[in-house]
Amino acid sequence: MLKHLLLFLLCFSPLFGSLFEERLSSATPGDYLVVEGGKMITLLSVRTITPNSLILEEISAPTQNLKQIPVSWKEWVASRAPGHTSWSAIEIERKTGEILECYSFSRATWIPVTSKESLIATLMQLPIQKVPDEKRKKIGPPPQAGEMDLRKPWQPAACFEGKSKERILCDVYETSWPDDGSPLSGNTIQLYFDRTSHFPLPLWIQIDATAASFSMKTLDAGQHLTSPHRTFPKRSAKFIRPPQKTKEGITLFVNFPKYFTQFDLYAIDTTEGEKQICSVTPSSMKKEAELLTLFIANVELENALEPNHRYTWMLCPKENASLFAETTASFMWEKPTPQ
Repeated sequence: MLKHLLLFLLCFSPLFGSLFEERLSSATPGDYLVVEGGKMITLLSVRTITPNSLILEEISAPTQNLKQIPVSWKEWVASRAPGHTSWSAIEIERKTGEILECYSFSRATWIPVTSKESLIATLMQLPIQKVPDEKRKKIGPPPQAGEMDLRKPWQPAACFEGKSKERILCDVYETSWPDDGSPLSGNTIQLYFDRTSHFPLPLWIQIDATAASFSMKTLDAGQHLTSPHRTFPKRSAKFIRPPQKTKEGITLFVNFPKYFTQFDLYAIDTTEGEKQICSVTPSSMKKEAELLTLFIANVELENALEPNHRYTWMLCPKENASLFAETTASFMWEKPTPQ
């Protein structure tokens, strides 16, 4: 799946650079692109877009699994993409290009994608620039020595909503992969964008490697594609280890997905038959990746809790309180003895 994911990232992630406002801001839910390359067919669509994040959906199928190219890619998706081997959705923070979540519909599970695996952290930092017409790939053989080069820039053919179009005028943007030892190390990547329609996705991707040239041609592009997967599952917050009690207070350790930024912390009084909820303010907190560490000093505990009562902890993300975390084991709060 990660191999296909990398191809999909190559299609879209450079837009977070200088093309961000020009291209990504014009995208609308349902914009889609179907490309073929490396004996794989990949459909990429914009699932949702907000000022803060973007969710892309990717479906990949080996060319041998499709006996014939679908007449309608929308109908193919509506039929749950027969022949596909990978179907996933990925949420990206627009400001930084950071991957917030990746969920595989085909495997019914979340996929942990590190920056090394997805190469997204590197890709987001790559400079991208427009290729002048005189430096673009041309049509026909090169001129003889001393002759002027009067060849026209090469333009890709396109298909939109299943209808073929003549070769269209494109703007070409280029970037280079860093020397990181990966298969793409040092390669030049060119992306062709429709100059007239300002369609947000590239219509052709050219990767010029030292040993070979690899291209991804567009089979179709369009708008208003809908997914049969109505929801994009999100993970709940989760306490990942027992609270740590010291003479100074209590420390909590929570797995807090990146798409959550704020939370409310509660102590649930389980002493009586009817539970009582007490709001608690952490004295300090630290977040590294998805590990949220909260420290509640004794003074805060004394203000919120009743001595000799039993409590559990509950943390509710403000973005979605239903994805809360709660400790299973309770603890007895005893007021610390003055030293």
